[in-house]
Amino acid sequence: MTRAARSALCRGAALALLALGAHGAAQATAPMPSPQVLYLPADLSNVCEANPQALQQAIDRHWHGAFGPNNSLDQWTQLVRTFSCDLSGSKDLGWHRVPLRAYESAIRYPLSWVETETVNGRVRRQIKTYYSAAQLPPRIDFWVSGRIDEIRYDKRLRRLDARFFAPRPAPGGRGGSASGGTNGTSADTQCVATTLQFRQQNGLWLLSGVEPTIAPRC
Repeated sequence: MTRAARSALCRGAALALLALGAHGAAQATAPMPSPQVLYLPADLSNVCEANPQALQQAIDRHWHGAFGPNNSLDQWTQLVRTFSCDLSGSKDLGWHRVPLRAYESAIRYPLSWVETETVNGRVRRQIKTYYSAAQLPPRIDFWVSGRIDEIRYDKRLRRLDARFFAPRPAPGGRGGSASGGTNGTSADTQCVATTLQFRQQNGLWLLSGVEPTIAPRC
């Protein structure tokens, strides 16, 4: 091989390594994809009274078949209706407490529980993680309604979050603050929300996290 050929070969290798390094740096600095959000139309936001098939089709269109077979979304819809509606799955009971231990067969561990408290005007989140049913407290409730404010899908984690919202019941009515740690506040000035987090296990969507919060709007 001539000196000129060797020189050209070295220059080509150097350029290739430079390009590879630039590509690797771009990948390292690229932000992780953020969860996509679906805001449901009014006729589908009440999961207890909406057409479940239309709800599933809206979710499937938004995420372009990311959830696999249709029965996957059907099972998730039924699970959400079980948590938020009456046993017939046809009526929005409003904002009511759900005893978590009553749904142990629908829980995927580890289960995360987020408590929110306000200290000196600043909101602080504390996450508790339960790794088995034996670790769950004897009594753990959360507020939930039949109305979904938003649905988030995190493709990287394969996690589906649904945020339910409603005005807080008046003191002395059906209850006060969510036992998950939401502080008691004036019923006529704030709303409360509960985000239920779901992940798949053996092909089934199961509850993997609960976060009661103050809702930004009603």
